[in-house]
Order: sequence, then C-alpha cells, then structure tokens
Amino acid sequence: MEKYYGIQYLRGIAALLVIVYHSMVMSVVAPYFNSPIGKFGVDIFFVISGFVMWVTTESKANNTLSFWMSRILRVVPLYWVFTLSIVCAAILVPSLFFNSRGLDFLFVIKSFLLIPTLNPDIGDITPAYTIGWTLVYEMFFYFIFGFSLFLMNLRKRFAFIFVLVGGLACCGMIFNFKGPILSTYTNSIMLEFLAGVGLGYFRTYLLKASVKVGVGLVILSFTVLLTCDADQSSRFWIYGIPSLMLVAGVVSLEKYIQLHISKLPLFFGEISYSLYLSHPISQRVWYVVFVLAFGQILNKNLALYYFVGSVFVGVLGGVVCYYVLEKQLLRLGRLKVFLKRPVNAVV
Repeated sequence: MEKYYGIQYLRGIAALLVIVYHSMVMSVVAPYFNSPIGKFGVDIFFVISGFVMWVTTESKANNTLSFWMSRILRVVPLYWVFTLSIVCAAILVPSLFFNSRGLDFLFVIKSFLLIPTLNPDIGDITPAYTIGWTLVYEMFFYFIFGFSLFLMNLRKRFAFIFVLVGGLACCGMIFNFKGPILSTYTNSIMLEFLAGVGLGYFRTYLLKASVKVGVGLVILSFTVLLTCDADQSSRFWIYGIPSLMLVAGVVSLEKYIQLHISKLPLFFGEISYSLYLSHPISQRVWYVVFVLAFGQILNKNLALYYFVGSVFVGVLGGVVCYYVLEKQLLRLGRLKVFLKRPVNAVV
C-alpha cells in the first residue's frame, strides 16, 4: 500500500487548526479576536478524505458493502459516544450550554444517523453534537463513493464520481435548495471531496513535480487560507481551492518528506479524528474551570489566557480520547469479515 506521510502530517495540522479556531470563536471570547484563524481546517480534511478514499481503493478488488461497513465502523462509534454524551448533558445539566439545547426525539435520532436536519436550538443545519456537521458530508461522500466501486475500470469510476458529485453541486448552485437534505447534499463544499479524488487520480503527475512547485503551492495556499474568509456558500471557492493546492503541494513533496519521517506530526495525524471530535467538550470543561478560577472573561488578557489553555486542553483531550476511546473502538470494529486492512493506516 502506498504511504503518504505528508498527508498524515496534514491531517494533524488540520485538526489543530480547527482547535485553534474554536478557541477563538466561543461567544464569550470572540469579541477579543477580530480575525480568528483555522476555520479552513475542515476544508483540508475534506480534500484529504477524497484523496485517501481513491488511493486506498484504487488497486484492490473492493466490495461496496465492505467499504461502507469499514467507513461506518471507523467514523460512527466515536461520534455516537460524543453525541450520547452531549444529549445526556443537555438533559441533566442544561446550564452547561450557552443555548437552551431543547432536544426533540426526532432531531436526536436524525443526529445519531447523520441525516441533515434543522437544529431547533441553533437554527442551522447541524446535529445535536454540532461539530458532527462535517460527518454528515463525509458519510454522504462515502455513500456515493461506495457505488463507484461497482465499476472496475478506473476511468469509468472517476467519471462516475465526477459526474455525480459535480452534478449535485451544480444543481445546488442553480436551484439554491432550502431544505436540510437537498441544501446539504447539493452544497458546493462537496466539490472538495471531488478535488481530493482528482488529486488521487492524477497523483503520478504530482509526484514528478519539482520541490519548487511543491513548496510554492504550500506557501501560496497557506497565504490565501490565512488571509481570506468564507461563509458556507462560498466555502469551496475561497477555502476549497486553496486546500486543493495545499494537498497537491504536500503530495508532490512526499519523496522529500519520506527522507526524514517525524514521529510527532505523524502522531498528531494518527489521532486527528479524536482531536477533532473531542475538543469541543474538552474546551467546554476548560471554560468552566477557567471561570471558577479567574472569573468571567472581561478583558483581552483573560481572553488570551483562556485561548492558550483552550488549545492545550483541546489537544490533551484528543490524546486521552485516542487512547481511552478511539483505539478501543477501533479494536472492536476491526472485524476481519469486513476489514482487510487497519482502518487507521497511513495511506
């Protein structure tokens, strides 16, 4: 199996960026951070996901049902743990939340099943554990990608994904659907997965690129990502395209990255899913502790202290989550009848 250590590094960086972003935008500290950074970490994840799915399935005889089951076992159990935790907390200790967290049964069920639905508490299309909104897109992409595995010819497989995902995104741009399901599944952000698939399909050309091209792509993409801001409707164009450039640059530098493999960034890549899913709860605990110790955040200095602690706690919580929860769930989910390789392997 091909190994792309740079992609694994980038996974960790993307997770850390999201942690940094959420440490800046919580309502009580947001006024002190005029230009929060890191929101685009999600877009990097989406491009990586498309790339990884293509590379890991390209050279093997794949069974659609096996693929779907492997993705479900990889993504859903840990998400369910946190969703159940947030639902229980909303019922038992509602004072922990800034919003009311009024939960109705159907909304909770749809949240567990990752079905796009209007969050009655917040008013946007997010599940009960709001950070799971990205997994709604991930699972829909896996659903489409699984069907493509019926096609053994790689050109036809790529064309199928390109036409279906691209067609849905075009429909969304033309008709501007408003309902939760149609507006989600036709959102242009789906093009980020398609971009990753395209990088996987054409990666042999990237691997021949010079180091100057790779470094140039990485520098240019990060410059754009750090200086631009996007909303959900413009996300692909402002964050997705630079994320495509970033992943392309990292892939093109793989031959140089493999000359010296660093364990720490590799570790952060390995635990990136735990970092992503656990950090909102870790940061909420940190906020409660911080207020008890220092009082309400009413000035810039306290906001900075909170921010530093929030990032640290977010990372620490991810490490604990990985060893205590994710690794154990992966062991339980690594059923030989469905999985032919470790579900968290370096691509």
